[in-house]
Amino acid sequence: MDAGTEPGDGIPSAESLRPILIKDRFAVDPKTPLPDLDSPSAKAFMAEDRRDIDRPVFALICNPGLPTRLGAMTSLRGSGIKALVGVLEWEVEFWPLIRQRTMILILERPLGGRVLQKGTFRISEYDLPRKVIEPLAGALQEMASIGVAHRAIRRDNLFFMDAGRQQIAFGECYSSPPGYDQPAVYEPAERAMAPPAGRGVGNSRDDAYAFAVAIVGLILDKEPGAVEGSEKILAEKLELGSYAAITGNENLPLSLLEPLRGMLGDDPQQRWGPEEIDLWLSGRKMSPQQKRAGKRGQTPLTFMGRPYQSVRQLADAFSKHVPDAAKAIRHDSFDTWLRRSVEDVNLANAIKNVLDVANAQAGSFAGSDEMIVTRVAILMDPLGPIRFKGFSFMVDGFGAAFAMDLLRTGDPQIPAEIIAKDIPDLWFQSQLAYAPEASIHQKNFSQLKIVLNNKDPGFGIERCLYESNPSLPCQSPLLLQEYVLDTDHLLPALDRAANTQDLKSKPLDRHVAAFITARFKEDINPHLKALASENPDTQTIGMLSLLAFIQWKLRVEPVYGLASWVGGHLGPAINAYHSRSTRKEIEREIPRLVRRGSLPELFDLMDNADRRREDIEGFEDAVAEFTAAELEIQDIEGRGEEQLTKAERTGQQAAAMGSILVTMCIVMILFMIKVF
Repeated sequence: MDAGTEPGDGIPSAESLRPILIKDRFAVDPKTPLPDLDSPSAKAFMAEDRRDIDRPVFALICNPGLPTRLGAMTSLRGSGIKALVGVLEWEVEFWPLIRQRTMILILERPLGGRVLQKGTFRISEYDLPRKVIEPLAGALQEMASIGVAHRAIRRDNLFFMDAGRQQIAFGECYSSPPGYDQPAVYEPAERAMAPPAGRGVGNSRDDAYAFAVAIVGLILDKEPGAVEGSEKILAEKLELGSYAAITGNENLPLSLLEPLRGMLGDDPQQRWGPEEIDLWLSGRKMSPQQKRAGKRGQTPLTFMGRPYQSVRQLADAFSKHVPDAAKAIRHDSFDTWLRRSVEDVNLANAIKNVLDVANAQAGSFAGSDEMIVTRVAILMDPLGPIRFKGFSFMVDGFGAAFAMDLLRTGDPQIPAEIIAKDIPDLWFQSQLAYAPEASIHQKNFSQLKIVLNNKDPGFGIERCLYESNPSLPCQSPLLLQEYVLDTDHLLPALDRAANTQDLKSKPLDRHVAAFITARFKEDINPHLKALASENPDTQTIGMLSLLAFIQWKLRVEPVYGLASWVGGHLGPAINAYHSRSTRKEIEREIPRLVRRGSLPELFDLMDNADRRREDIEGFEDAVAEFTAAELEIQDIEGRGEEQLTKAERTGQQAAAMGSILVTMCIVMILFMIKVF
């Protein structure tokens, strides 16, 4: 970084607005914004490639409160996809305009600007397949072959890469979670029902759906669904089907009806993807069938004063009004509607079974209104998102939804319940069509449950957060301004935090421990076991040993502030030594090692094997000497009592003998007197 500033309050100075160097190559100018290249979740600024001045590039400054798509960046960098604004580099740096560290992306600059930027975009129906659909469909196919979905395709995210405005390309898809910036009209109905963060990674067929909406917008020269609004367009998708809801009564070129119907299919298994588009471009006729968006009743069912004929739409309404939904589900009229109007006996029987189980377990979690509505909504709309206590997500969007909900509320209780109560399993069991990726997600949730049930440091709900969000920076309150994405930058960030944090708190809280466990690919189990100990001295050594191991393994430069911070918490570990002289020696050495900024040396001082052995042996020797002295004292005291007893016995014997002699003398005298 070349800005020479640190986080703080106030207006950035001119000095702080110097160009910021990314990877020692790309200079980003904070004084030159490029609003025409902004993304919904990121701001664009002028940048230059110092190794190739003529190369057109620009920078996107990401929102530090949003996870980025590191996986997509890694996969697409260097891919050479012509019809895509490519990512060249990225780095976390301090951005003076928001006065904190954040992710900065370096992208190829589209010289022709945004497709909708310069006046009205006009193209004939004859040129549209060759100039727009063909190159963009090719980009979709290339991305699909890499295993990456774009998930940010919309009319205002199309650019011309050349100044002559001939080479069209998709805009960036890296600065926010998949689907996060999409208007609901661009999302298939099942993903549109989830909140932006929970829409999920998706696949190339979801991209094809958004591509079709963008094509309709280009043809009509207006944003589809803009007049109706997101709520109404979603309702129309569920009631009428996506194709009818998006195209309406508009006059579209007859030559494009076939691909639009295919790409806007509401059945994910039948929806066109890049391969089908390519076949159509090659002249093959496929006549896609338009199935209804879901089951419908012949007559409407009234819920909360509103009539519903679409079973999927009613399921969505149920999930938003849980207490009223639970009453409606229990009412006989709902069962009658399913059997007679919807004519779905299997669904009615499945819901009756849910109610029977709930009644049998009344008063428990399984019998709660929340669980009833969640299970019934999944049965009514198995393609839709998982909905539980107002928390909604597609199964491949749990991580981002979890992260955004935690950032918004600060409370992980509902995501933790979803994992602990196996809520996703209800969704997996309801799926009629086999999807290979579903088994992967199911396995991931099973692993999250194991992690959640372990309450030791490095595990628990914090670990679940980082395991399900590889692109999420550490959310410890100690590091929120630092945007720490990997362990390489953890210790330097903690070192800087030592200047601003209350040093009475420890530098290794549950978030930091979980972040390390999820991101650091080394065996740290011994350190975690020490951290989980109930003994304060063992916990302290565990904290120091883990941080020291990271500094040693990653060869981190001296961390003076962090060493001082850790040094202030070593009291319990120092007091674990028995020798008073050893404790004083350690206390004298700590300041010297703190000034060296070396945690491994500090750890060696605190837990040196030779010193520890000498202390233990010395303690054992002292105990042995004390025990011997105590026994000797007792022996001496015992011998004194024995001699006194012996003297008493000898005296008694002497007295007895004396008495006998005196008696014998008296008897003798009396005998002699009597004789003579």
